[in-house]
Amino acid sequence: MFDSSRYEVRQKVSIGTTYVVYDDRDPILSAKKKKFKLKEDFRLNDYETGDERFRVKADSVLDVSAAYDIVDSQTDDRVGAVKRGAFSFAKHTYQLLGPNGSVVGRIVEDNVPMAVARRAITTLIPFSYRVEDASGTPVGEISEQFALRDTYTIEADTDEIDPRLLVVGAVVIDAIEEN
Repeated sequence: MFDSSRYEVRQKVSIGTTYVVYDDRDPILSAKKKKFKLKEDFRLNDYETGDERFRVKADSVLDVSAAYDIVDSQTDDRVGAVKRGAFSFAKHTYQLLGPNGSVVGRIVEDNVPMAVARRAITTLIPFSYRVEDASGTPVGEISEQFALRDTYTIEADTDEIDPRLLVVGAVVIDAIEEN
């Protein structure tokens, strides 16, 4: 698990939002986020066994300034955190923080006109993010395919960002953006 450079996340919306994460073609994680929850707190489970693998919890009620801690449930070690950057209607940026709190990367919305249209007109417009390392060098991307159910691909080729942080972080971003 987490030894690939490409992952896919499929989302299904019902009473809550359900996510399934695929490593190549194999499902590895599932998660369910409850709607209308002020302080984010959700779990990602092993797809086959149902055992909890990751806990995600916001450090504040206001998600504009929240950091979302990601913890490996099996070891209780902090994988890192995702923190929203400066709020902008046109372009969202998220910092990926390592276990010690230092910035190890960023996820940056990379198509401003499409982002503005998505927020002003409809969320049916697919999103696109660039993954950067701590120095700002592009190392991957997160891109949504147009479909009835949200499906997006996470690709990154770097040893500097823990793939668990990147993949779980992408699900966190999707959950708080409610894409």
